[in-house]
Amino acid sequence: MTGTDPTSPGVPLLNGGTHINLTVRDLDRSTDWYCRALGFAVVRDARPAQAGFTFRTLIHTRALTSVVLGQAHTPAAEPFDEHRVGLHHLAFHVPQREHLQDWAAHLDRAGVAHGGVQELFLEAGYGIWLRDPDNIWLELYWLNADYFMQRMRDKHRAARAPKATAAAAART
Repeated sequence: MTGTDPTSPGVPLLNGGTHINLTVRDLDRSTDWYCRALGFAVVRDARPAQAGFTFRTLIHTRALTSVVLGQAHTPAAEPFDEHRVGLHHLAFHVPQREHLQDWAAHLDRAGVAHGGVQELFLEAGYGIWLRDPDNIWLELYWLNADYFMQRMRDKHRAARAPKATAAAAART
């Protein structure tokens, strides 16, 4: 694994994400889908003069999560493909594993195709996979926080062990 240690004092604090901006082919169709399938509500539209896009900001009705949908003035015809460089998929977190069953039932009632609740291959949680009207791969995800916290504790202990050993040796 490469990169700097994110627990070092030089790394500034992040407090979650605020929004993601997704390019869509049909702004109205995608707006309807995100509102019906995932519970978002329209906040505002914007057409920045130089952008070449119309943007629509959606916010989830029960969480501080925002999706900005953007339609180019001349949109490309091909759908999203996670094999191209850029976004692979977008995940939304659910607070409890049991909430995934509620989501599966909601998606069924809304007529949205999905893969059902599945244990994820990274042994880190459970999720539901689905696709939006532009084929953007979405996931409703419950994170097994205990798994990740234990991994972080183990990594922290392993990093401290040589320092503790050296300090103990210096005292003798």
